[in-house]
Amino acid sequence: MTSQENQIYLALAVIQSQDERKTSEALQEAGFDLISVATHGALLGRRNSTLLVRVPEAKFNTFIEIIQTYCRERTEYIATPLEGTPLPIPISTPITIGGATVFFIPIESYEEL
Repeated sequence: MTSQENQIYLALAVIQSQDERKTSEALQEAGFDLISVATHGALLGRRNSTLLVRVPEAKFNTFIEIIQTYCRERTEYIATPLEGTPLPIPISTPITIGGATVFFIPIESYEEL
């Protein structure tokens, strides 16, 4: 793999667990090799899936388009304490969650055994 055109990336896509099935199916239909791992978000305590995907340079845009299509943002509400009151009265605060967080790691070499 000396040419930049042959560059391979390992994509780590952290997505919501409810988006995992359709996203994985779409990626596999497009010819991507992937592994799905159940993960857990620390900030909101939500269940996620992390997809480990082999992404050739030539299919980079296709990968991004699939992730954008199937991993959508959602609005959820969390209880937050109302400031300035003698009792801790929780109020519902809308937050936007979802979409995807994707990390790309260039692969210098790999072996298929």
